[in-house]
Amino acid sequence: MKPIILLDVDGVLNPVVRPGREGDPTELVLSDGTVSLVRRLARCGRIAWVSTWPGDSTASLESQLQLDEEPLRVTVSMRAEDIEEPTPKLRSVRRWLATMELLGKADWDAVVWIDDVLGSDAREWAHNHHQPVLLEKPAPAQGLSEVHVVAVEVLTNDSPDD
Repeated sequence: MKPIILLDVDGVLNPVVRPGREGDPTELVLSDGTVSLVRRLARCGRIAWVSTWPGDSTASLESQLQLDEEPLRVTVSMRAEDIEEPTPKLRSVRRWLATMELLGKADWDAVVWIDDVLGSDAREWAHNHHQPVLLEKPAPAQGLSEVHVVAVEVLTNDSPDD
């Protein structure tokens, strides 16, 4: 199984934010442990950012991660009413996945969504989605951890010992 791995930034990767100098973009800096965990995730499937951070900021993450395949980016556009939903990004994720399928670019056979804000609406969507879906919800203060990555490795049968 090779999933698309929808990955949030804040509350999951918890980067240190360094303001840009003289018009440079904000830089997001990951810990070595987080870099290692994300690299393991990337072995399991294609990463797609599901974040409201601008592209130049996620580009700073990508330069630190040095992944074999460049992450995709889910267009997150939230309306005022989305903020009131249990999973504010769900509408954007559903729309992006459907668009990728329509364009013939959805080469995955499962979906993994790792976000610190996943509510009952996301669980219902996952249950009814036409492909297997794994939802992983890190505690925002701790972020992504070994247990989340192992869950993805188990889903994809891609453990570090393989």
